[in-house]
Amino acid sequence: MNFKTLLLGSAAAMLMAGGAQAADLTVAEPVDYVKVCDAFGAGFFYSPGTDTCIKIGGYVKFGTSFGDRSGEIGGNFNGVYPNSNWGNFYTEVSIQATASSVTEYGNLTGFIDMRAKTGNVRGEGDVTDYINASTNSAYVDSAYLELGPLKAGYFTSLFDFGRGYNDTGMFGSDSTTDHIQLTYAVNGFGLAISVEDARDRNAFGQINGFVSDNDPLNPLAGDYYQGGQDNIPDIVAAVTYASGIFSAKLAGAWTHQAASLGGGDGSQGNPFTYDAKDGWAVGGGLEIALDNFSAGDRFFVSAAYGDNANSYTGLAGGTSVAGFIGPVASVDAATATGTSWSALASYKHVWTPQVWSSLSGGYANFSGSDNLDNYNVDAWRVGFTTAYTPVKGLDLVGDVFYTDVKTDYDNIPDSDVDGSGWTFNLFLKRSW
Repeated sequence: MNFKTLLLGSAAAMLMAGGAQAADLTVAEPVDYVKVCDAFGAGFFYSPGTDTCIKIGGYVKFGTSFGDRSGEIGGNFNGVYPNSNWGNFYTEVSIQATASSVTEYGNLTGFIDMRAKTGNVRGEGDVTDYINASTNSAYVDSAYLELGPLKAGYFTSLFDFGRGYNDTGMFGSDSTTDHIQLTYAVNGFGLAISVEDARDRNAFGQINGFVSDNDPLNPLAGDYYQGGQDNIPDIVAAVTYASGIFSAKLAGAWTHQAASLGGGDGSQGNPFTYDAKDGWAVGGGLEIALDNFSAGDRFFVSAAYGDNANSYTGLAGGTSVAGFIGPVASVDAATATGTSWSALASYKHVWTPQVWSSLSGGYANFSGSDNLDNYNVDAWRVGFTTAYTPVKGLDLVGDVFYTDVKTDYDNIPDSDVDGSGWTFNLFLKRSW
């Protein structure tokens, strides 16, 4: 055997041995890497092994607010509500998740925004806001499912237009409701109709029985009531249009929230009666992009009028006249009978890509009817906001506003309640 033959034979033996050992090795499974999904915009990725696209977002917000109240409102407000005191710190967190996929019936989407707050919150707000803050528990800020033109869940009311370019907001409809909404859009126009739960706008249900007036000197003081609401849903319709520098919305609502108090003497045998009333509201909003004047500048204006529909005009609700006085007042204001209207204007100027400011002003009026004849409310608010974004995803915002409320009730002498106040909010917010 020569050297060449020996070398070839050794090489063949090594190859056969290596092949036998390779056959004994476990074959690695293919790795299912996360893939970017660009079908629904930036930030989405495919859930491994599915055709569903996922997006995760949220924020952490740390803030403080302080201010002062004066007048008859201030006498009860100061020292009780947190943003009348110095050193009111609070922290809020939000976790948002979106799941979307393409189906033969249109895009299928599910969205949730879970939030939680520490115990200190700004003075303005509704009862739900105070309960969440006192328990420090997570709550649903919004959540919905959407298939093509159909959307159902807990999200912003179809009637809402926005409260201007500020954190506090001017007076107007500012409600998140459980509702189902149908939308049709073509050539810049949008048509929508929704059926909404009136209880999310502070409507109350049936009342039958004794209601105490909480008189500490007479624990038995109080009256008997009957009647109230039938929990009839609100019907809201809207037309929207967006093209070029203009974006507009016109909305109308039919509601059954108001209740007139009358009949009886408050005794058990002859109780007072709450009689539910039909109501309606109309409103519109217009935003104009002023990029030709100054890049990023915006101007927004809106107005609303309602009859027995105070939560649609900003007398009651989240950003409301009643909310300035206290959260419980929104329930009374939402059910009060009468006409109301509101208007606001807001301008945003971008100084640099990192800094912008806004100036906003609003007015609201209520004139009572039925048992509230000659009861009138006038309120106005002005606010200034400046925001600074030193790095992407981080905002430093300062928001200062002044509010003035006057009431006039001719039927009860010396019952007028007037007050005013200012508040400054400052917060850091990291969003992703």
